Amino acid sequence: MIAYCDYIAKRIKEALTGADPENIIGHVGNVNYDLGPNGEFYSTKKTIHVLDSAGKRYTITVEEA
Repeated sequence: MIAYCDYIAKRIKEALTGADPENIIGHVGNVNYDLGPNGEFYSTKKTIHVLDSAGKRYTITVEEA
């Protein structure tokens, strides 16, 4: 069965970098892959780091369950 972790993480990033009428989102980082010590894919996990307008940091994780 196909896992859609890449697609879901991409859509989350797109949604967070879109219009923010409340001006709460300060910065949205890139989608980071879970890589092993030699740069190989370790798992399907993806993370996105987000800062709010007050500087508080959040980590969003997408992974196959």
